[in-house]
Amino acid sequence: MPFVVRAARPDDPADGLLFASAAPYYAAYAGGADRARQLLRVLYPRARHTASWDVCRVAEAGGRVVGVLAAFPSDTGDELARRFVRLTLAHSLPWRIPALFRHLRATAAVSPHPPRGMLYVDALATDPAHRRRGVARALLAEADRMAADAGLDGVALDTGIENRPARVLYERAGFVTRGLRPAPDARTARAVGGSGFVGYVKPR
Repeated sequence: MPFVVRAARPDDPADGLLFASAAPYYAAYAGGADRARQLLRVLYPRARHTASWDVCRVAEAGGRVVGVLAAFPSDTGDELARRFVRLTLAHSLPWRIPALFRHLRATAAVSPHPPRGMLYVDALATDPAHRRRGVARALLAEADRMAADAGLDGVALDTGIENRPARVLYERAGFVTRGLRPAPDARTARAVGGSGFVGYVKPR
């Protein structure tokens, strides 16, 4: 089935794919998978944060959203991430807040620090029924266009060290590694859902 890539809208059902893009991390952050899905469902329609509709592009096939890309200039990443945390706090039960801050402290050692002047891909996911049909490649090509249109130096992203399918996809798309950030201990590994991250860049 053919698909098109377009700018996301607030009413797109893309929050589930955003969750899928980093499910172990979101589940640890929110205190469970169900809480994480609910949080993203509430926050996705809100503007100006790392999981917002206004930083997303979607792939649509047959009237259904089958892929999502969340991307923004790396220079704005800290501001967007802080707003995501503030919105999270506003939608968290008081007893969950200490655990949320413990999670943020635990993951600080492996948090991404993309080069300045790049477009940073924070999330990329494809519906399982539409994988191996070019959706992810088309969304990465959209990221290239976004970077060029914004006059940025290229595209940067991160993925799990153990995520071999994603690493193969990125390397075939022209990305080169820029270093590993292994989890320093088991607690951090549990928080991020793996042994750490590998960074990639694709200069223009």
